[in-house]
Amino acid sequence: MDIIKLKPARGWIWVKQGYQLIMCNPLLAISLALAGTLMIFIALKTPLIGPLLTLLLMPLVLAGYMRVCRALEENETVELAHLFAGFLKQHAARLTALGGFLILGLLITSILIISIGGEPLTTLLDTLKSTDDPQALVDAMWAAGSSVAISLIVGFALVCVLMLAFQYAPMLVFFNGIPPFAALRASLTGSFRNLIPYTVYNLIMQGIALVLSMLPFNIGLILLLPLGLTSLYVSYRNIFPFADELIPAHSTEI
Repeated sequence: MDIIKLKPARGWIWVKQGYQLIMCNPLLAISLALAGTLMIFIALKTPLIGPLLTLLLMPLVLAGYMRVCRALEENETVELAHLFAGFLKQHAARLTALGGFLILGLLITSILIISIGGEPLTTLLDTLKSTDDPQALVDAMWAAGSSVAISLIVGFALVCVLMLAFQYAPMLVFFNGIPPFAALRASLTGSFRNLIPYTVYNLIMQGIALVLSMLPFNIGLILLLPLGLTSLYVSYRNIFPFADELIPAHSTEI
């Protein structure tokens, strides 16, 4: 698969073109983003298996909203059925497998954090659960020692890598027909190859989030959610172009 390396300014273009996608049909772009989030929230509230069910369903819901983005991009009539496109028989198994890989990755990360942190980490976690006193929490963190700091750094790094591997994987499975593990590997490669524009993009989105957070009644979150999803779709389309959109060299910066 060809993976394009982009210039830093592309991070701003992802946000700009994501906004343009929303404006193709603002009502449906926003309402379907909220509907997808509601599906995830309902799954999370399922007794006993909520968190696991949420992780399994997340790739299917994300792929569905990416289908909505494709419809917006190609001036199709956007339908509620697009949001459920990831649940179709030809996609569901592979997308669910992505959720399984995500669960496995988080499980391995948790085991490593606990193994490195050891008893000091367990003591710190117990303190966090048992008290709300800020000074007690600070004292517990200082007393935990370097092993806890190292475990948290390792855990944070692994979670970041896992998220980068996951972010484009549902689209690669859904649109490109790539097997789940290959999609995770391609997503990670594409993300690392475009780490600079991706950093620019995240800084811009954080600035937008800060501004939108000042709006009352959580209106800012309602606007930020679809922008994050549509700009993610734009970045996918830039980094992983279709065959008829390829430029001569796969590593050329544009």
